[in-house]
Amino acid sequence: MDLVHSAKLNTNTVRMRQTIQEIMRRVHKTPYVFSGSSKYGWDCSGMVVWAYEQFGLTLPHSATAQATIGRRVKTPKVGDIVVFGYKGYKSFYHSAIYIGKGKVVNANSGAGTTIIEPLTNYKNSRIAFIRIVPTI
Repeated sequence: MDLVHSAKLNTNTVRMRQTIQEIMRRVHKTPYVFSGSSKYGWDCSGMVVWAYEQFGLTLPHSATAQATIGRRVKTPKVGDIVVFGYKGYKSFYHSAIYIGKGKVVNANSGAGTTIIEPLTNYKNSRIAFIRIVPTI
C-alpha cells in the first residue's frame, strides 16, 4: 500500500470514528422522524444520509437505494451501511450503521428514537453490508 493511500485510510478511519461518536451521542436523544435527515429528527435511511454527509457524500434517502451504492462486503467494518430486507424480496426495508461487535446504531420507528441493537434482532431478515468509505 502506498503512503498516500495509507494516509487517506487513516484520515477516513479517524473521521468515521468521529461521525460514529456523534451518532452515539444522539442515542435516545434524536427522535425517529419519517423522512427526516438531521440530528434533530431522522428516519433510518436519513440517519445514514446524515452520517455520510460528514464525508461530503450525498446518499439517496432510501434503504433500497443505499443497498445499491458502494460495494457489498461479507465482513463489516465500523461505519459500513447495513441494510435489511425481507427474505425472498429484492428491496430493503431498513438501513443502519455498523458500530462493531455485531451491533448497529439506527433510527428505529418502533422505538421512536435512535438506538443500538444487535444484528441478531434481525435474524429473520436478509442482511447486506455496504462499504462506501474505505477505512482501516
